Amino acid sequence: MDFLSAAYRILESAREPLRYEEITRRALAKGLIETSGKTPEATMGARLYSDVKKEDSRFEHVDRATFGIKKKAAIDEIGRRVQRMNEDTRRTLKKRLHEMPADRFEALIGELLVQVGFAEKTVQVTNYSNDGGIDVRGVLNAGDVTEVNAAVQVKRWKRNIQARTVRDVRGSLTTHEQGIIITTSDFSKGARTEANAIGKTPISLVNGEALIDLLIKHDVGVIKERHTVISLDDEWWDVISGVDEAEAVEPPIEETELPKVEFPLTVIAMNNPEVSAQLLNRDGQMEFNRIQYSSTSAAGKEATGWKSCNGWQFWKYQHPETMEWRFIDDLRLHH
Repeated sequence: MDFLSAAYRILESAREPLRYEEITRRALAKGLIETSGKTPEATMGARLYSDVKKEDSRFEHVDRATFGIKKKAAIDEIGRRVQRMNEDTRRTLKKRLHEMPADRFEALIGELLVQVGFAEKTVQVTNYSNDGGIDVRGVLNAGDVTEVNAAVQVKRWKRNIQARTVRDVRGSLTTHEQGIIITTSDFSKGARTEANAIGKTPISLVNGEALIDLLIKHDVGVIKERHTVISLDDEWWDVISGVDEAEAVEPPIEETELPKVEFPLTVIAMNNPEVSAQLLNRDGQMEFNRIQYSSTSAAGKEATGWKSCNGWQFWKYQHPETMEWRFIDDLRLHH
């Protein structure tokens, strides 16, 4: 399972945001991720920080180093229907993989490797009747930096792959070859340990769920349909209707009750701590990229490119006493 899929599984189970270090710890404890690197926490953090910048990300950056599952919007029912349809497709895809002839399954893996980035002219499906344990060979161009010679064994099994299979694949490799095992099932703990054994050629493992993820990601045997869902732009309607941004449902707050900070105050973006601005006063005037904005939302939209942004719940400041990063709504004067 990849890092992001593991993070989603952990956060879904926790039902609350977690720091990326804790997400990593739980994922490793449950055997959801396997890594030979010495800093899996850094890898998890980097993947999450990069993913939350995408429009279709399943995650949100809740606080410094803390991530959660993105809150469902008003179109949640549509989202649930789409999710159910996608789950049905995944089950059907898994069934098709088990039903197709063995030689055709190996050919399918060859096609997947081409879509992943293997040079088409190098991908060769071995003779099914005498493959010597290796089913597909090919050369992957790794970002124009180096080429990786790969030997792939595919196992269309329902039972888990054991350590012996990993050793057999390693023994079938030629000089400078990278071994890969792709299965419709999963791998035992012993197999995963053997694949990453110190001092031995590492073997990459792709289980059934990861295989289906790859087929979907690279459009192999699936069709992705996009539909447009419309929803009201509440902020636009507030502006056009004459509703002042500063109006709020909360009772008035005395200025003496607000956190004591000095203006201009440095604030950071909720979705990217590297994006900063200056909050000029408690009324919400801001400066971003040396340009002054009359509202926190206007500055937020400029910083993100979004059509709508609630600036009071987008920008964060560091509380002078607790040193926690909190939404600037704490500083807001409600008139």
